[in-house]
Amino acid sequence: MPTYFFRPKWIAIHVLVITLIVVMLNLADWQWSRHNERKAFNTTLIERFDADTRPLADLLTSGSPEQIEWLPAEVSGTYLANSDISLVNVSQNGVAGYDAITAMEMTDGTIVLINRGFLPLAAPFPPAPNGQVTLVGRLRASDVRKSGEISEAPTGSLTEVFRIDIDRLAPQLGGELAPVYVQLLKSSPPEDPNLAMIADPTFDNGSHLGYTVQWIIFSICAVGAWVALVRREMAKRKLR
Repeated sequence: MPTYFFRPKWIAIHVLVITLIVVMLNLADWQWSRHNERKAFNTTLIERFDADTRPLADLLTSGSPEQIEWLPAEVSGTYLANSDISLVNVSQNGVAGYDAITAMEMTDGTIVLINRGFLPLAAPFPPAPNGQVTLVGRLRASDVRKSGEISEAPTGSLTEVFRIDIDRLAPQLGGELAPVYVQLLKSSPPEDPNLAMIADPTFDNGSHLGYTVQWIIFSICAVGAWVALVRREMAKRKLR
């Protein structure tokens, strides 16, 4: 390469192009990893959605919360008075609202949180069914606060939460709290008709593969632009 391509102006161009390529290829690799993670999640989700319903007590002894998440479970017990909690800042089918969470004491004395369903913002919190209740729902692992999300108050009882953090809610409920919560599918006796069942997650792979290809194309374009600049500079100097 001619020496004039090593002058400060061209060194800056070389460094800029190399930096752009490295950044874009790293972004492509990140999106590819996200794509593979989503595929693996969907595979697990399909397997667990198709699994047979088992008693919650049996599932709790068969694996960690993450290993049994999304499996269908049967739960029997009675809802605890004064244990209603609203999961706020949620929406479903484009409607803003909240999820109705109530604690249930199972027949063995274990307490488990039940996400009974979604309600629009203006709807009042419906009372839970009285007496012995048998329900089927999907198991969910405790929610974890992500970077940038709002934090709960560190102490005291909560009636509104931004996530279902089982460890945070355990002190106000007393007793032994199950390490998972249940996302209700059906109940006997039936739930309040105003409660909408929580929507299932989608099984698509998302747009990560498209973004991967996009970043690779952008990096190729950066190389092409650099080649074009170099060739134009060489052509200009030949005409002098």
